[in-house]
Amino acid sequence: MESLERDTRRNSANGNFRWIRLILGIFVLLSCLRAWVSPGPFLPVAEAQIPDAGLQRKQILDAIERTNALLGEFRHDLQNGTLNVRMVGTDNKADAAAPNGSGQ
Repeated sequence: MESLERDTRRNSANGNFRWIRLILGIFVLLSCLRAWVSPGPFLPVAEAQIPDAGLQRKQILDAIERTNALLGEFRHDLQNGTLNVRMVGTDNKADAAAPNGSGQ
């Protein structure tokens, strides 16, 4: 009688494990199928792009060309022309003594 009860308990436990194994197997199979068939990665990918990258590059190149032209003019003036310099403030003892630089 005891052996019959042990066999019954053992068979019911094995039956429970079969269902658990079956459910786990189906879950693993579906997970693998989803990973294989899915359209992309599991996490969303940031796809931020510049609206018109070509226009932006052209604007940058135009700005560089304008800067080069201005620097070329400045270089030409420095090499060939006369530079007039105007001093706005001078260093003297009265300006150095006043805390606000007004000289009073």
